[in-house]
Amino acid sequence: MKFSLRLSSIRMRLLLASTVVQVVLLTLLLANSVRLMNQATNASLNTLVNQNATMLHAMAVAYGDMGEFDALQDVLGELLSEADEGLIYVRIVAPDRRVLVNAGLPEAQALPEVDHANVRGAASGGVVHVRRPLLLERNQVGILQFGVSVSVLAAARKAITEQGAAIALAEILLTFGLLSGIGYLLTRNLSRLLAGSEAIATGKLDHRLPENGHDELARLARRFNVMAANLQDRIGDLQDSAERLKISEQRYELAIQGAHDGLWDWNIAEGQVYCSPRYCEIAGLTAGRLYYRTEEVLTGIHPDDAPGYRAKMIEHLKGFSTQFKCEYRAHQQDGSYRWVMTRGVAVRGSDDRAVRMAGSISDVHDHKLAQVRLQYDALHDGLTGLPNRALFLEHVRSALGQQRRIGKQDFAVLAINLQRFRLVNDSFGHEAGDALLRHVARMLQETMRYGDIAARVGGDQFALLLNGIENPTEALRLAEPLRERLSKPTSVAGQILYPKFRIGMALSSDYQDSENGDTMLRDADNALQRTRQRGGDSVAIFHASMHAQALESLQLEGDLRDALARNELSVHFQPIVALDNGSIASFEALVRWRHPVRGMLPPNLFVPLAETLGLIHELDMRVLTRACERVAQWRERACSGATVPRVSVNLSATQFARPDLAGEIIAEIDRHGLPRDMLRFEVTESVLAQPEGPAAEILQKLRTAGMSVLIDDFGTGYSALSYLHTIPCDLVKLDGSFVRSLENDERLRTIVARSIELCHDLGMRVVAECIETTRQAELLLAMGCDYGQGYLFARPLDDDAVEQLLFGQQLAQEASA
Repeated sequence: MKFSLRLSSIRMRLLLASTVVQVVLLTLLLANSVRLMNQATNASLNTLVNQNATMLHAMAVAYGDMGEFDALQDVLGELLSEADEGLIYVRIVAPDRRVLVNAGLPEAQALPEVDHANVRGAASGGVVHVRRPLLLERNQVGILQFGVSVSVLAAARKAITEQGAAIALAEILLTFGLLSGIGYLLTRNLSRLLAGSEAIATGKLDHRLPENGHDELARLARRFNVMAANLQDRIGDLQDSAERLKISEQRYELAIQGAHDGLWDWNIAEGQVYCSPRYCEIAGLTAGRLYYRTEEVLTGIHPDDAPGYRAKMIEHLKGFSTQFKCEYRAHQQDGSYRWVMTRGVAVRGSDDRAVRMAGSISDVHDHKLAQVRLQYDALHDGLTGLPNRALFLEHVRSALGQQRRIGKQDFAVLAINLQRFRLVNDSFGHEAGDALLRHVARMLQETMRYGDIAARVGGDQFALLLNGIENPTEALRLAEPLRERLSKPTSVAGQILYPKFRIGMALSSDYQDSENGDTMLRDADNALQRTRQRGGDSVAIFHASMHAQALESLQLEGDLRDALARNELSVHFQPIVALDNGSIASFEALVRWRHPVRGMLPPNLFVPLAETLGLIHELDMRVLTRACERVAQWRERACSGATVPRVSVNLSATQFARPDLAGEIIAEIDRHGLPRDMLRFEVTESVLAQPEGPAAEILQKLRTAGMSVLIDDFGTGYSALSYLHTIPCDLVKLDGSFVRSLENDERLRTIVARSIELCHDLGMRVVAECIETTRQAELLLAMGCDYGQGYLFARPLDDDAVEQLLFGQQLAQEASA
């Protein structure tokens, strides 16, 4: 079958027409496909450029804010190390042409020129160079330039063009529908690529293209998906880093705000210090600036604190300390000074020299004032403002040390005791007592010389350091006028008080070691104790025997406490006899102490000690209990109708400070089931010297309950006819000092006789104590004295001796039976 090629042939014409139509259609199709492909390629390229520009700009800003361009270069270098398509190099250039980041394309020495037409770059199959401005720190504008390889796009376009030409030749024999289908398929794939690029450009980094097939478009889709995934990961990492950085900055800012401290950053090379607003507020600097000269900061330091500040700063800058820390006073805008504390740490260069230093400043003014106040309070008495015992001893030690170094710098330490201060508190209240103490402190300060030191070393005890004493006589000349001035009457709480003082003194010439400050004050106090034994107001100078006596008293104090705890004290009974017939009228209960080492101790050795220690009430109540027990035994042993003598028990003056003393005594007697009139109580007349005091009321309660009251030591200095008739008592005991001199002193006999007569006129009976001779007993009987007591009749007797005295005949009969 021949194929006619004649143009006039209908077949040929149809063929030519069909060919022309197909060629025209294919040409149009190819032209349209090329146009669409160019559009898609340009769109993809522009999208790729914009994506890379966006990504690189975000990375540059994130790392640039932290000043870590080196880290950014490392990240990009790792990313572009093997890249031959897509993003292949990145350059970040500062305004001064200094390259900050140089990643990829290492063979390019100079900065490549920028392409102005992406299509031309794509057509040439080379690299598209893109340059964008970049805002750096301090508002400087740098350059961000990067290159994108379009070789794949160019190769793809070329391959498509060649395939399109071949297809055009081959498709002349194909139908229009096949050509249309191929065009549609090509157009659809390019549309997907365009849609994917637009999605990435709008921030949808999770958008992916279908990867069906193995052609260039499929490979481009796969590369596009890989690039999108990497971009998503990188941007995710950057977002995480930015979020962590933001959280860290917020945490740091909150910590600074919570601490309420100021921040400073010192550029040592430039001599400038960055100061936060809070720093300026604390340090007293003028606000409104960020940087200050070093001299401006140092000028505000108090002149007294500046040397210490500089010394610590130099020490830290030289590396001798790990941290700079200094408290000092900072000058404020109003002219005052406030305590602040500055901390800081230096940053060192490669040569180990400090190049920068930063830290914080804190306002510690209130804390410092509280600390200073605590130090002051720790060394001063809060009531009087005088130095306390600790500070006074430091002054004494310092004076002893100066005396040892210089010599001829003698001084004296005075221990000053305010007598009967407790009575002021009990009578007028503690506010009155405090006022009296402040008055004493003020008088001491007004009286002492320049250089002397006064202190309050105890509740009612003061101390005075007299400097520059030439000899003991001068010390006494100063101490005696001081005591007299302190003893002047003063008004406290609306009452006129007559304070009395005792003074003990220790001289520095007896001490050499500066550690003897405690000893010196102790010895002055020992001398003070000696004045108490003398009675009255006086000044005493310490000597060595006083210390031995103090040690002995201290040992005796411990032994007395132990004796009371172990109930080792005993009670003896001394008879009181009727002078007219010699019969036993009553007994006086006397406490006795047989010391395990020193033997039997006289009462005058430990009874005053018990009063000083506050043990006298316990001791006297023990005596009362023992007396009640013995009277109860005597009553049981006595024959029917026989009379048992009553017993007198001594009461101390300090016991009358107990408001329910009468109730305690009555309860103890009732507990033993005794008639209350079996017990009598002796009190010294000093207790009754103030009729308005509590003693009169307590004694009246005892008398109302049926007990008798005796005035002991009558005539020893407190007696006064003006109050004798008001004393609630039944018997008067003449003091032994009258009885001992009665035989040889006629005038004294007259006084005693008149006293006995006066007591009888007032309805009181009289007991004379310390009768030792028959002549004394006869004289007293002749004067009308009712009873006598003393060694002439009997010494104090123990329990067995008393029973023998009272029931001797009965005991003999019981023994014979």
